[in-house]
Amino acid sequence: MSPTPKIQAAIAALKQLEPQARKKVFRAVRDERAAEEREKRQEARMLPNEHFSRAHLLERLPDPAEGRYEQKIHIPEFSFMGVGNQPDYGDLKLTFYPRDYTIELKSLKIYKDSYREVLASYERIANVMFEDLIEVYNPRRLRLVLNLRARGGISSSITIDSDWAIRGGTEQFHDWKTTAERDALEKQPKPDSTFRKV
Repeated sequence: MSPTPKIQAAIAALKQLEPQARKKVFRAVRDERAAEEREKRQEARMLPNEHFSRAHLLERLPDPAEGRYEQKIHIPEFSFMGVGNQPDYGDLKLTFYPRDYTIELKSLKIYKDSYREVLASYERIANVMFEDLIEVYNPRRLRLVLNLRARGGISSSITIDSDWAIRGGTEQFHDWKTTAERDALEKQPKPDSTFRKV
């Protein structure tokens, strides 16, 4: 595909500039783009959670067992654009206690893939996903754990549980005390407080 006449004219004008002047033009364009990206990120931070919702992509199926089971869903490949405009990668774990409906997994795949180009923090994404799942499925309980892969030597995790009182729950489930995430925290190496003589 050949450049448009406007682009061809711009290239011809750049070729006539001295190298230092050309560098200044390119620097100005780069700075302008960076300023636009900063403004875009700032605007995204001010948007309400509803702006990021993709609930319309989720489908539900009638619960075949009247809510007498626990469903665990693991999404090992989850990605989205972080606020630094670089992709973030992680895995998502859902613990789902149905009420009247259960999750249709193909729609969940389409739903999670729809976040690949979304520019938002992982805290925002986790909360939006949690709210969407609650809205569509109205489960007896939903627990969402988003673990991010390390970037710059730091990894992070966010957990949201509908059973928590702060989320309007009754705190009747205590299984989190024995989950792998709690075990991982407890198995962290502790500093050696004893002194050894050499």
